[in-house]
Amino acid sequence: MPGVINNGSYENVTRAELDDSSIKLWASYIKSISYTDLDKVIIPIIMPIVVSIGVIGNIMTIIVIASKKCMHTPVNVYFANLAIADTLLLITAPDLIWNSYLKSPLRDVTDNGEMMNWVCPLNKFLYFTVEQVAFFTIFWLSVERYMAICRPLKFRRSGFGNCLKSLKICGIIWFLCLSWSAPLLVLFRKKTKEVSWPLFAVDILPNFVTICTSRSEYIVILWYVNRAIIVLMIVIIVALYTAMLMSVRKSRSIAGSSAGTNPISKSELKVFLTVFVTITVYVGCLAPFQIYVVLLDHKITVNNSLINLFFLMVQINSSVNPVIYNAMNYRFRRAFYDVYCNRCNRKKNIPINVQI
Repeated sequence: MPGVINNGSYENVTRAELDDSSIKLWASYIKSISYTDLDKVIIPIIMPIVVSIGVIGNIMTIIVIASKKCMHTPVNVYFANLAIADTLLLITAPDLIWNSYLKSPLRDVTDNGEMMNWVCPLNKFLYFTVEQVAFFTIFWLSVERYMAICRPLKFRRSGFGNCLKSLKICGIIWFLCLSWSAPLLVLFRKKTKEVSWPLFAVDILPNFVTICTSRSEYIVILWYVNRAIIVLMIVIIVALYTAMLMSVRKSRSIAGSSAGTNPISKSELKVFLTVFVTITVYVGCLAPFQIYVVLLDHKITVNNSLINLFFLMVQINSSVNPVIYNAMNYRFRRAFYDVYCNRCNRKKNIPINVQI
């Protein structure tokens, strides 16, 4: 980066001190840390729409699962836990980006804009916690679905196929993730530094930039341990779903023959497909952002203009789950209709006779 000295501050330079080559380098650097035309569409327009739809959809999902007794199943407990984590992620994740967009011409990774001291650690703590809760919920849900499909007898004997056990597991996940993330409340702080831009840029760029950062070794260790766990669990998830797909395929071929016994039921297959699509979307939406972060942290040159597009994909993942549940599962559609449409119809005294 041009004009940066060892202590992390920027050299004092003037228009007269710069030759044409230096001016071009500075202009290129400033362009790389400024908001692009794509950012100006994503951040103020698309992102608020995705967040609003996601928060409303996830809250509606939680209400449906909580209020309808027929929805009190172990899988739906995990779906509700995932909806809670997704709601908190959608509320928390874009905050620093929006603050930066409103208060600074520089992208949020360079300048978060002015903020109160407590916003930085709280934002990092909440985001990291709900990100982990969502991932561990996905992982454990995959483990239980594997047991239910590939080891049904052991699954029934284990006692995992009941709501109370699922609620306890969700509680354990939250406790572990909150405990693991708690040091972030102390270690992250906002940091403001003065920047001396070249003369041609001083009127359009801020003299002070603020970032949310930590130089603690614990953060570095936490990051590497967390990434190692995620990679390991993704490998396990892929292996589990490969085994489940093979088991489903085998069960369907057995069901088509006269010699077949104990094929997978249609309801179990629908649950499996719902979970499979949910997790496939989860991995597909999060992978680009996670790969980008890894490359960035290892000082590998990447296209900075794509960061907010990748981050938008993370938010889309947290918003799209209610759509997946309703598209893949009749019971969800029926429950949503009963909770919201029937209630409206009763208030309006409209006869209920709708087929879904």
